[in-house]
Amino acid sequence: MRIASLEDDPIESKLIHQVVTDAGHACTVFHTGSALLETLRMRADAFDMLILDWHLPDMTGKDVIEWVRRNLGDQIVVMFLTNRVLEENIVSGLMAGADDYMTKPIREGELSARLHALSKRIRPAAISASSASASHGTIEAGVYTFDLFNKIATVRDMTVELKPKEFDIAALFFQNIGQLISRERIMETVWGRELVMTSRTLDTHMSQVRTKLQLKPDNNVRLTTVYTIGYRLDMF
Repeated sequence: MRIASLEDDPIESKLIHQVVTDAGHACTVFHTGSALLETLRMRADAFDMLILDWHLPDMTGKDVIEWVRRNLGDQIVVMFLTNRVLEENIVSGLMAGADDYMTKPIREGELSARLHALSKRIRPAAISASSASASHGTIEAGVYTFDLFNKIATVRDMTVELKPKEFDIAALFFQNIGQLISRERIMETVWGRELVMTSRTLDTHMSQVRTKLQLKPDNNVRLTTVYTIGYRLDMF
């Protein structure tokens, strides 16, 4: 992977660079958010992953990820590596669009393991192509196919009977593979302002989608529940 490390502390920056390169990845170091963003403005596909500190001389890591998600979408995997350890900070970072969050002090083995895990979220060409094909009314990812116009889902070429809301939930996740989707986003996207729904309603629908589509490792997918925040669908 091509990884950008945004860290203003020279000692920690050197350590991150060492761990990343020892793990077999290319690492470009940045000490200010503006320098990283300037590179991304010139070449949006310069990196596969960003490792961001929160406290920076010119802006916050949260400012950086918000710019990335607003301008580049979800193609770049982002991990916070910071000394902010409170739950509210972690939630804020994840809600801003981070894929992972690791607290300092840096533990080399853990960082290497997280890089390995996050590398599986880099969308392979097949998945990227399937996402692009959604504009033509079809999503194809692994053993799954979704006909967006007729709202027909198939698993291994077998039709799966999904209710309309269940189909909409599934389509949302398969169009955002590897991304944490908040409960609020699911409710707004699928239900809009039709009704004031309860958490129980969402949980029931998510359970049905998980069961009917067999979202499990046997099909090379995993639907993870991030407590109180939302869900993430990964393919591997």
